[in-house]
Amino acid sequence: MVQKFPWKLAWITGASGAICGELAKRLAAAGVTVAATARHADKLQALGGDKIRAYPADVLKADELKSCVTKIEKENGPIDLALLGAGMYAPFDIRNIDLDGFHKTMALNVDGVINGIAAVLPSMLERKSGQIAIMGSLFGYAGWPENGSYGASKAAVINLAESLKLELEGTGVALTLINPGFVDTPLNASYDPKKKLYVMSKERCARKILEKLGKKPYEIAFPPQVSIFLKTVRSLPRAISFPLIRAFTRRIR
Repeated sequence: MVQKFPWKLAWITGASGAICGELAKRLAAAGVTVAATARHADKLQALGGDKIRAYPADVLKADELKSCVTKIEKENGPIDLALLGAGMYAPFDIRNIDLDGFHKTMALNVDGVINGIAAVLPSMLERKSGQIAIMGSLFGYAGWPENGSYGASKAAVINLAESLKLELEGTGVALTLINPGFVDTPLNASYDPKKKLYVMSKERCARKILEKLGKKPYEIAFPPQVSIFLKTVRSLPRAISFPLIRAFTRRIR
């Protein structure tokens, strides 16, 4: 049975990536027109299907992204769903800190999100409708060894989402924060496999997201085992939470 969704037009950034590419294909298969954005047009074309339309742009270039949104809406009508999923992971080693990797991770994972919001939100506010979905991570809720770059960027995204949620109340625009755990993609292939808690496939991740996204919840977080553990750890006094995380990471080494 083909899944039904409440959107006519979805704009997806990072659409050449594993998770967002899978989301684009599933939405298109269900009849949603998908405006797919990434830097390289050839990777977008590879997604295939008449319902997926390529709009290459660099999410780090705010003016280019605004022009991209203007073109999308001129050619296809208003964007009902903006799914901002462009992101990257860089390894973090305290003995040899990759400053370039840290700065690039913060830029793409945080600046790329706010640039997308700045591009699409004004028209949504004007017509008092629309949904913005931001790709975060459960690992933005608590510090994790060897995850300094990625975790810090996703912590910023979570805080940004909380602020936006409060400000968007009553505007007609919904905000959804998507916080998956580890997903088996090239993005985090360099991360120690022993430390990937309850790792899932990109297909399962996309399915879990789309099961709930149309209901416009504030947060979609999974798998529950990881979500409960990290959110519980986050709420505990640091004198308890730090030893818990150290003990857990030692156990899985």
